[in-house]
Amino acid sequence: MSGGANDVIVPHGTIGYLDAISAVPGATVNLHVSSTAPTWRAELVRLYALEIPGFGVERRADPVPSFAAIEREGIEQTTAIGSYGRAEPLGLDQFDAPLTLSLTLCPTRPGAGPQAALAQRDEAGVAGWSLGLDAEGRPRLWCATDAGALDLVTPEPLKQGCWYRLTATIDAHAARATLTVDPVGTFTSNRLATGRGSSHRVESALPGVLQPAAAPLLLAAAVLDPNGQPLEGLDGKIESPTITGAAWDAAKSITRAGIDLPSRLTDTSPAERHFTLVNHPTRAVTGSTWDGQVDDFRFAPDQYAAVHFHRTDMTDCGWEPQAEIVLPADLESGVYAVRLSDPEGGEDLVPLIVRPPAGTSTAPALLVLSTNSYLAYGNDHVGVDSPRTQVWNQMVPALDDWERFRDAHRELGLSLYEVHSDGAGVCHSSWRRPLLTLRPTVYDGDGPVWQFTGDMQIVDWLDRTGRAVDVISDRDLHEGGADLLSRYACVMTGTHPEYPSEQMLDAYEAYVATGGRLMYMGGNGMYWVTGYDPEDEQVIEIRRWGATQAWCAAPGEYHLSFTGRLGGPWRFSGRAPQKTFGVGFVAAGPPSASAGYLPVAAPGSPVAWALAGVEDPDFGRYGTMGGAAGIEIDAVDPLLGTPDETQVIATSAGHSDDMLEARENFNMTSRILGGARNPKIHSDLVIVPRENGGAVFSTGSIGFSGSLSHDGWDNDVSRLLGNVFDRFVSGAPVLD
Repeated sequence: MSGGANDVIVPHGTIGYLDAISAVPGATVNLHVSSTAPTWRAELVRLYALEIPGFGVERRADPVPSFAAIEREGIEQTTAIGSYGRAEPLGLDQFDAPLTLSLTLCPTRPGAGPQAALAQRDEAGVAGWSLGLDAEGRPRLWCATDAGALDLVTPEPLKQGCWYRLTATIDAHAARATLTVDPVGTFTSNRLATGRGSSHRVESALPGVLQPAAAPLLLAAAVLDPNGQPLEGLDGKIESPTITGAAWDAAKSITRAGIDLPSRLTDTSPAERHFTLVNHPTRAVTGSTWDGQVDDFRFAPDQYAAVHFHRTDMTDCGWEPQAEIVLPADLESGVYAVRLSDPEGGEDLVPLIVRPPAGTSTAPALLVLSTNSYLAYGNDHVGVDSPRTQVWNQMVPALDDWERFRDAHRELGLSLYEVHSDGAGVCHSSWRRPLLTLRPTVYDGDGPVWQFTGDMQIVDWLDRTGRAVDVISDRDLHEGGADLLSRYACVMTGTHPEYPSEQMLDAYEAYVATGGRLMYMGGNGMYWVTGYDPEDEQVIEIRRWGATQAWCAAPGEYHLSFTGRLGGPWRFSGRAPQKTFGVGFVAAGPPSASAGYLPVAAPGSPVAWALAGVEDPDFGRYGTMGGAAGIEIDAVDPLLGTPDETQVIATSAGHSDDMLEARENFNMTSRILGGARNPKIHSDLVIVPRENGGAVFSTGSIGFSGSLSHDGWDNDVSRLLGNVFDRFVSGAPVLD
């Protein structure tokens, strides 16, 4: 698992991840485990419910008897963090002619220790060379000779966020080395208009005979240690690196459909010594020549020929697989987990979705778990790092063991709600790591109806009420599209499907337009534009701007590199969720700001059937999150596309001023943003009839599923949901 002086093994040190979040019966998935225990054991269990302390909900998990348990010796595995590029090394004859190195650099943390931009050297420091910055942020050329190393440094530190051209020459025959630095770039591309420093040229005689290194050629790092950790990593952008006989151009991968090979930096020379980019440095970022006239990288490739590296990038732990999990061929579709245990008391549950065999359905309804949202929030440290958590919840955050563990082990990667150490937003997330926020025992600052725990309350309700469903992931929907959905009479989403791809939105719309019945079971859904890596389906990308957000992308960097799509909220790409789902995001608040619902559909209305058995005139003021209408809520908005035919079943009332309006919904700052005084803040329960007998039911609330278990599952919210599910599955008309 690695770590450092801050190492804490809490809980016990056996954790793992799988190389897929979903698989079909009979498939094989690889299990990656790191353990400080002498041995560990893996079993397969089916999850029906997760424990929610204080609410009478207990974990329900059954062992899979046809799966033979696996036992292995414990091996503690390390994780290398930081993005960099790796290419085939220059030959040992590299100094036979003068070696010229150059690149355009925009440092984003100059002065934060030595940082290499281009290098081929050894860890011991007795061979090779590197070009980058010294500990104070000054341009530096380092090269090894048999009489000691030469450290050539220019006098001025570089300025954060400003562009410079670094050029170095190492001439063995003349026994000299030179280093020049020149401020470059446009007014628009540079953070500062003045005070960026001057051009400098320094040179020195070599103290001895140059010593070439038999090491990989690296970009944004000096050398890799034995565990693969890049040393002297870089926070900053690199553009147009060149070495005598080779030139790399990030613009060459740019197409109208995005960057076709995100992991490759193309060498345009005949040598074709391409860099393989590791841990997803950010592509589609502005370069030194960006003039602000074009903000879509696809239409000005030369102005986006840079790559942004971070020492905190991490999208692949790189652990060796310790076992193969062969799924029994007779597994039913559902939510499963690999249960890891060790003799020292450690336990980890690694979730896995088992989808139906390809091209089939095994139930009348389908549940799409919000796995992209799991990725987006994966391993977030907001509860530890952000003062807003305490303000949001109006209490001192209580940290469980898993939060303490992931705080101590940040090498396991960041969430999409955090920023790198240079302030740039984290825009990639990956399954190739333990996602500690996906553990069944985890509750964060948002409470027990959050992400996987919230979605499992739907699974629990479905199982307890005898309603059969198949289960798939967001990625399965992305690939299978409307054809996959068409096998089902009814499709349900998870509680917070916030991060859909364009293909997912297309699938939902095509499904309901051709007679499908869709149940949107959450709030703040269908919100952020999300893309998948064309080379690696385990990685997603976003760019934040223009919405209720944890960070904002830099100017000119609003487009996703993977797809070319304008990032931000789908609403600003003409795809407001109201068009398909009838409702869209209006407000967010803590559990204390949640509320219940007031019925709107009168007796005899076309959707009064949905309220059959609902007894309380103000129902849903209970649940694991305080009330059925809470956390993040949605409402109708005709101006954003809510269809005229939409039928409002009920609307929430009684939110406090801590339920705050989404920032994208108002254009001027206002004192009246809270729910107690703002009539726009409410959740709408709606049914949207569609053509060909299709329909959409929307809860408009993340907290809705948290009310299902109240009073032993015998309550108005549970009855309403049962009415809708049964009518949708039956195929009966949605309007009486």
